[in-house]
Amino acid sequence: MTVSLILNDRPIPRSQVGALPNLPPSVAIVYPVEGAPWEVETVRTRSQRWFGKNRACYAVDLSDHRRSAKLTETPLTCEDGGHRFEAKIDVGFRVHDPVRLVRGNVQDALSVIYGCLTHQMRLYAAEFPITEAMSAQTRMNRAFAQDILLAEGITIYHCTIQLEPDAASREFIRRLRQAERDDALGLHSNKAAVGQAWHTESIKDIEHQARIAREEQERKVMAGVQLDFAGLVREHLTKYPNDTHEAMGLLMRLEESRLGQVEIQEQRHVEMVKYLIDKGVVRDVDLPGVRNGVLGAGGPGAGMAGVLPPSGQAPSSGPAPAIGPGHAAPAHGHPAAAQGGGAPSAIPQSRSAPVRTWGDAGAQPAAGAPVTGLVPVYVVLDASAAAAGCATELANALRSLQTLLANSPDVAAAVRLSVLSYADTAEVLLPLTEVTWQTGIPDLRGGPGCRYAPAFRRLLDLVPLETERLKQQVARVLRPVVFLLAVGEAEDTPQWGDVRAELMQHKYHPHLVACGIGEVGGRTVERLASRPELGVVAVPGADLAQSAVQFSVLLQNTVLHLGRSALAGGMELRLDCPQGLTPVKNVQ
Repeated sequence: MTVSLILNDRPIPRSQVGALPNLPPSVAIVYPVEGAPWEVETVRTRSQRWFGKNRACYAVDLSDHRRSAKLTETPLTCEDGGHRFEAKIDVGFRVHDPVRLVRGNVQDALSVIYGCLTHQMRLYAAEFPITEAMSAQTRMNRAFAQDILLAEGITIYHCTIQLEPDAASREFIRRLRQAERDDALGLHSNKAAVGQAWHTESIKDIEHQARIAREEQERKVMAGVQLDFAGLVREHLTKYPNDTHEAMGLLMRLEESRLGQVEIQEQRHVEMVKYLIDKGVVRDVDLPGVRNGVLGAGGPGAGMAGVLPPSGQAPSSGPAPAIGPGHAAPAHGHPAAAQGGGAPSAIPQSRSAPVRTWGDAGAQPAAGAPVTGLVPVYVVLDASAAAAGCATELANALRSLQTLLANSPDVAAAVRLSVLSYADTAEVLLPLTEVTWQTGIPDLRGGPGCRYAPAFRRLLDLVPLETERLKQQVARVLRPVVFLLAVGEAEDTPQWGDVRAELMQHKYHPHLVACGIGEVGGRTVERLASRPELGVVAVPGADLAQSAVQFSVLLQNTVLHLGRSALAGGMELRLDCPQGLTPVKNVQ
């Protein structure tokens, strides 16, 4: 259904306005004027004569209109976004500015009015849950209680809305209310059940306390009763004196069982002594000792009181110490035994104590892989701002190195690892230690600046001291190896060269493997490495993060090879550059 408030769809002469069909009582004549404000003439009655020239004009209906409609195509979604309201609208409207209406060429007033109202209604509906349809209706009617002036020249002077949930939402609300009622009934039922349970348990508590009191009285009475089998039979006769025949039969069977067990035990002792004599462990002259040691000093049936004492010694009345792995029984025909002297004891060979290394007290090499050499390894990583783009990859490199060593315990036993970082200062992240699954791998912490000297100064403090300590604890310590990763160019050139030279002149100077990525070129790496073949750089144009991954591969392969050569008693430092890294001697 449409409502057109412009009575003619194209301009007509002023004299033909009266011929329009169904002309309402209140009409506005709108004269379009080129380049000037449009003119408007209001006609109130049909009998009024038409004035003016025979100019082209539009006739606009100014009378009041009322319409009712039900929203079906525009859903009003509630607060949860899953349920919808249904709405019926009763609206009254009129034209207050016929010029705007004509200029806007509004052919259907209802589409403009309903479009405005439904937009606002959707906003209001989204503020309320589906169960509060009446509140949402009140909110909308309050908002539309005043006149609404539309930009198209139409005034909405009356608007009332009736709101209710749609069919699916009504079913949801019905189930929700039913669930609430069931929950309330369940709550009352639960309270009744809880009360009944408390009542039942209270009765049980009373009965339990009474049973405990009776048992306590019975224990006091039974405290003086001998609770062996004979005593229990006597207690039975006290309660049932007419059952004497059965009680005496029980006592006789008890005594027969005891005598049978003694006989079996003595037979076992005799068989054991015969076995010892047949095997040559015991001689005839030792039989008295066997009797006192195996059968006990109390004679037959006394039970085993000890073990065979050495010949010529008086049997001990107490239990003798058990024969352990460090002692041997006297052999048949042994000279000491023939002379009645003490039986010789084999002195057990002492086992070598597990190697203990500084930084990993109590650690032992893996079984089957004796450590013939120990190599300290220092990993020195750039933590300056230049390395921020590969910080994650460097942290992963340390965890990968831990996984490699933890999965190869024989290699891990021959390697001691320390981790340092440097930026403006140097920091020890992991003291020298044997790496296991329990080793805490540190996180890299970035810092300002990029200076090499603090790293070399820290190595100068650590390497000689820790090497000396390891030499005091293990037989053979190999020359330390330092893996230094440089990402940013040094800000303390040439000072760092002096500190490096001092480190390399020490008698415990390390092998220094240098790897340059990012901003660091071959010339710097060549100065860092202890010899040219120990320097590698990233290929030109390489991605920084990918270069850090390639350094991780180089580090793992080299440390693994170092550990295996240390296990073999040698020291072989060999660099196998992965793709993306190249020896500095190959750089032009």
